[in-house]
Amino acid sequence: MKKVLLSVVVSLALVATFIAGDALAQAKPAKSKLPPLIGIATAGVGSGGHSMAVAYAPIMQKHLGVPVRVLPAWSVAVNLSQIKDRKAHFVGGGQSQGSAGMAAEGLDYWADHAWGPQEVGIVWYNYTCPYGILVRGDSTIKTISDLKGKKVATYYGSPAWTSGLEGCLAFGGMTMKDVQPVEVGGYDHCARAVADGRADFTYTATISTVTIEVEQNPRGIRYIPMDLKDKAGWDKYFEMNPFFANLVSNTGVKSGRGIPMPNHPFVIWTYKWVDQELIYQIAKFFSEQHDQYKGGHVNLPDMSFENMVKFKDNGIAMPIVPGTVKYLKEKGKWDASDEKWNNVQWGKFKKITQAWDAATEEAISKKINPDYKNKAWLEIWEKHRSTVPRFSCRIK
Repeated sequence: MKKVLLSVVVSLALVATFIAGDALAQAKPAKSKLPPLIGIATAGVGSGGHSMAVAYAPIMQKHLGVPVRVLPAWSVAVNLSQIKDRKAHFVGGGQSQGSAGMAAEGLDYWADHAWGPQEVGIVWYNYTCPYGILVRGDSTIKTISDLKGKKVATYYGSPAWTSGLEGCLAFGGMTMKDVQPVEVGGYDHCARAVADGRADFTYTATISTVTIEVEQNPRGIRYIPMDLKDKAGWDKYFEMNPFFANLVSNTGVKSGRGIPMPNHPFVIWTYKWVDQELIYQIAKFFSEQHDQYKGGHVNLPDMSFENMVKFKDNGIAMPIVPGTVKYLKEKGKWDASDEKWNNVQWGKFKKITQAWDAATEEAISKKINPDYKNKAWLEIWEKHRSTVPRFSCRIK
């Protein structure tokens, strides 16, 4: 807890440091229509998503005319708790579409009685994020199949990250039982564990600050290629990760460029019940003030209006929240097919909720504790959840 509070203090100090300059030319929304303070939940200090939010937050504060605070945490559950507690209004950096999708479908720790499926949707496109299996430069590991029996650095806090790692193992015909987990304190610790030899491999983004850091170690780093032509392997990966895609990486550390690997599209997302007039202003800010904030971080150019529209048409898996829909309609980038697709996605939440209620009712009748670590409960939940079509990437 002390570490989380310290991270928050550091982030607030960074935001305050960046606040300067002339007023933006764009007319500002009336303060009366905005909350007294806007909170941005992000991944932990050291992540690319947190750094991005720290860069655009002061521009947002200047434009909207109300204080904006960045609230980092390595746990997605903490991010959503911050929104539920009205401390934050959206997840603004460092969480993938997979994180949103797993929360929506009640997977991993969202399968716990304290959570269940979460009605969340997309506010804006964040950035392209190549993710892959990272090893040290002098490692004997050359292919995914070489991972068998090796030590893997893992951490608790991101079900989407865990699913991505397991998907890579599935690509090579393995499961976590075929490797030796070495649990560390957080995402950034995973790459460092590989660099210092405590683990043989991990699953890491090419663009993360910590990846740039460990690439400078004397032995260097490498990414293991996952052949895009290996359809059987990718089918196994996408069966576990329908919210992701694949690509040949051309961003991030040099050692990751030209390597075929998964792509985790990162997104700005929130609950549907959050004030959608505020979300409309946030979407408008990301679009129309892009030139003002895009120079603050290497990944911020990805947040352009054009990229948001491309993502809406090809790659989005979760529904878009009403505030953003309102803005896209104003810009003439929302048609009947978009409306139909989006309504179908929101409609899945009702079915998922009904499945959850039926599953918990069955569990209670059988005196089975609906705890996400309880195998008996997970079997019941999977039986009911599997009756609802999964969220998956849209191709318009």
